[in-house]
Amino acid sequence: MRIISTEKVPEECKNIINVKDENLTEEDYKNAEILLTWPGRVNNDLLGKMPNLKVIQTFSAGVDDLNFSIIPSHVKVFSNAGAYSLSVAEHAWALVLALAKGVGTKKRTIVYDVSEKTLLILGGGGIGSEVARIGKVAFRNYVIGISRSFKKPEWFDERHGMGMIREKIREADIIVDTLPLNKQTRSLLNYDLLKDVRQNAIIVNVGRGETVDEEGIYKLLKERQDVRFGTDVFWRKNGKEDFYNTKLWELDNFTGTLHTAGAYGNESIMKKAMFIACLNVKKYLDKGVADNEVRREDYV
Repeated sequence: MRIISTEKVPEECKNIINVKDENLTEEDYKNAEILLTWPGRVNNDLLGKMPNLKVIQTFSAGVDDLNFSIIPSHVKVFSNAGAYSLSVAEHAWALVLALAKGVGTKKRTIVYDVSEKTLLILGGGGIGSEVARIGKVAFRNYVIGISRSFKKPEWFDERHGMGMIREKIREADIIVDTLPLNKQTRSLLNYDLLKDVRQNAIIVNVGRGETVDEEGIYKLLKERQDVRFGTDVFWRKNGKEDFYNTKLWELDNFTGTLHTAGAYGNESIMKKAMFIACLNVKKYLDKGVADNEVRREDYV
């Protein structure tokens, strides 16, 4: 099958699949059956040049930027879920610890313990499982997971479906959101859900900004000075993630980083993630199936 990439891939990719990533011609687009790309690159103009397209493999873990309404129904879409798991999980814990210990604040603050606490993880995929492993091994946390499925269930003391989120969120000292953004998760963490969190709760988002309701979390933090919130992902305005225009920066019980947990913060992580995407394409070529096939109905 003919493979093209809209981005230059690491040389290691070309050792396992025959992919063209430079000087692409109209003929290359016309003949290509597999496309490696970032979701934001997929538009009507690109798809119109690719009549033989059968597979889209994204370099990103999230696919919420894909416009599924323009992608032909026969085209399979595979995400790169899990490619950034360790780096994002490390970052999640950096945010938890910064909030708990008052790192970077200009005033002396009460510090919170994180060891032997109840950790609630929303999303049991690669990132959520790594967050769970670190919590279990490093901090002896009791780990509760809320997810549709669990990649590494052995790191969770409890595993529940989304229907249990309201009950379990009240039991958690630390809440880490690793959820993808889709129809079910948009604004899932809103004021009504979060208003009864435990005293001194720490909430961290490394999933997608829009899984948390921006006005709702601001209202909660204003009312509950004991609650602390940190995020690496922000809300998009005019189609672009807006790191600065949020009232949250005014609050002492908030901290944030500018979407640096994954590939944008580290070139080696980017190369590794791209190689993992290439490995998934190789699996598809060899076996006719691959990991992380996207459920179109979650987005359309």
